[in-house]
Amino acid sequence: MLAELRIENLLLITRVHVELASGLNVFTGETGAGKTLLLDALDFLLGARGDAGLVRPGAAQAEVSARFLIADADLAGTFAEELGIVFDEGAGGAARREGVELVLSRTLPQSGRARAYANGRPVALPTLRELGARLLDIHGQHENQSLLRPATRLEVLDRFAGAQAERAETRRCHALAVVAGRALAELRRAARDRQGREDMLRFQVRELADAQLDRIEPDALEGEVRLLRGAEKIRAAAQAAGGALDGDEGESAAALLARAAKTFAALGDAGPEAAALRERLDALLCEARAAAGDAAALAEKAKSDPERLAELEERRDRLRALERKYGHDVEGLRALRQKLEAELAGLAQIEVRTEQCENELAQAVGALRGACEKLSRKRRAAARDLEKQVQAELSALGLKGAKLQVLLQRHAAAGGAPCAGAPDDEAVALIPPELKAAGAEGVELLFSANPGLPPRPLQECASGGEISRVMLALKGVLARVSGADRLPIVVFDEVDAGVGGRLGGVLGRKLSSLGRVRQVLCVTHQPQIAAYAQRQLKVEKTQAGGAAAIRVECVEGDRRIEELAAMLRGTAASAHTRAEAAAMLRDAQGAGS
Repeated sequence: MLAELRIENLLLITRVHVELASGLNVFTGETGAGKTLLLDALDFLLGARGDAGLVRPGAAQAEVSARFLIADADLAGTFAEELGIVFDEGAGGAARREGVELVLSRTLPQSGRARAYANGRPVALPTLRELGARLLDIHGQHENQSLLRPATRLEVLDRFAGAQAERAETRRCHALAVVAGRALAELRRAARDRQGREDMLRFQVRELADAQLDRIEPDALEGEVRLLRGAEKIRAAAQAAGGALDGDEGESAAALLARAAKTFAALGDAGPEAAALRERLDALLCEARAAAGDAAALAEKAKSDPERLAELEERRDRLRALERKYGHDVEGLRALRQKLEAELAGLAQIEVRTEQCENELAQAVGALRGACEKLSRKRRAAARDLEKQVQAELSALGLKGAKLQVLLQRHAAAGGAPCAGAPDDEAVALIPPELKAAGAEGVELLFSANPGLPPRPLQECASGGEISRVMLALKGVLARVSGADRLPIVVFDEVDAGVGGRLGGVLGRKLSSLGRVRQVLCVTHQPQIAAYAQRQLKVEKTQAGGAAAIRVECVEGDRRIEELAAMLRGTAASAHTRAEAAAMLRDAQGAGS
C-alpha cells in the first residue's frame, strides 16, 4: 500500500504531506482545487516525463517522495532480484508486520536532470517506471489504462482463468521451438554456403597436406639447408681438422698425445700426480681420435648436392609462407589441418543433421501447438464467465444497457517475411506465426453503451466515465479471483464522471468492496462515494502573498460531515443537509464495515 506521499514545490503545491489508509481513500474538493495534480505528482514520481516548468516559481527544485509498504513477499523478492532494489532488513516491528518499506523519491531541479532514488539509492528512470507498473494501476479519464493494453488483457484473462501453468508451459514450448528453429536455421545457412565452404576447406587441407607437416622438423630442415649451402668449405675444413687431429703425419695431435702418454708410462710408479696426468693424456688422446672420426664423417656428409638443396629450400620457403598465411607455427598448422578436416567431414553430414533438426523442430512445434490449444480452451471458457460477471457489475453501476464482450482473436496463420537483422529472425520464422509465446490468440474488449448498437473496441467508443466504470467492474470481478489482478494499488481519477447522485452510492459500495482487497485512491465529486472511504482528504486552493497554493488535509468527525454537506449542497448547506450527510456517512460506514 501507499502509506505516505510528500510533494514539495511542484506547480501550485508548496508542501503537502498525505497519509493514506489501506482501503478506499478519496480526494474531494472544488473543481480546479488541484485534486488531479496530486495524481500527476504520483505519476511523475513513478517515471512520467518532467521538465523545469513543473517546478514552482522561485523554488530551486521540486521533489516528490512516497513510502510504500509491500506485504507481498513475492513482489518484494521480484523487486530485489529483477530490479536490484535493496530493502532495509532492520526495519521496525510495525513495518515488518505490514510489509517491507519501499521509499521512492524523485527530484526535478530548475536546471539539470531529474534524479530518482529507491530506499536512498539512485535508480534509473526505466527501473522507476517498472516499479510503478508493478505497484499502481492508474485509471484516468484520458489515459490508456493498463487493461486496454493487449498484453495486460491477456495476462489478466489467464489469471482469471487460473491458466498460469498452461501459460508457462506455452512459453516453455515456444522457447524450445525457437532453440530448434535456431539450430535448423544455422544448418540451412551452412547448406547455402556449403559448396563454397567445401571448396575452400578442400584447398586448405590439400595445401597443408602437401607441406608434409608430419615429416618436418624445422630445426633439422634449417640445419641441412645450411650444410648443403656450405658443403665444399665444410668438407675441406673437416678434412683438414681430421688430419690435424689424427693424420698420417707424425705431428698430428693424436701422435703427439700418444708420445706424451708413452713418456709417462715409462716412469712406472711415479706417484699419484704423475698417474693422474697420464690418465688425462689418455683421455685427450681418445677425444682427439673421436673428434677426428667426427670430422671424417662430416667431410663425407658435406657433399655438394644442388638438387637436394633446392628441394629443401623450396620446402622451407613453403613452410614459412604457410606460417605467415595462417598465423601458426608448425605445431599450430598440424592442429589447424585436423580442425579443417573435421569441419569438412561435418559438411559431408549436413543433410543428415538437417533432417534430424527438421524432425526436432516438428516435434517442438507439435508440443507448442498442443500447449496453445490447452491454453485456448481455458481462455474460451474463462472469457464467457468473465463476460457474465462483468455484465452483472455493469448493470449495478448504471450501465444496464451496456454490453462488454471478451473477444479472443486468433493470430493470423500467415505472416510476412521476418525483418532482417535480429539473430533469431530466421529461427522464429520457422515457427508457425499463429503460435506465439503467449498463445495462439489475443484478447480484445468490445463495448456497447446502448442496446442495439454493435460492440466496438472499448477504447474507440466509450467515454472517459464509461471506461472508468468498465474498469471498476473488471477490477471488482478480478478482485474476487485470487491472483487474477496482482497490482496492489488502484487509482481512479473521477470514476464518477457523468454519473448522477443516484448511482453514486453504488459506485461507493463497489469501490469500498474493492478496497478490501486492494488499496484504492479515488478523485471524486460525489459525496455518496466519499462517504464510503476509510479516509477522506480535502483538497483546496488558497491564496498566500498573491500566489495560489494547494492544501490537503484529512477530514474526520464533524469536519468530514461538513465536507460531505458542502459536496451535497455547496455553501448553502443547512442543518438538515448536515444531518443528511451524517446519515449518509453512518449508513456507508456501516455497510462498508
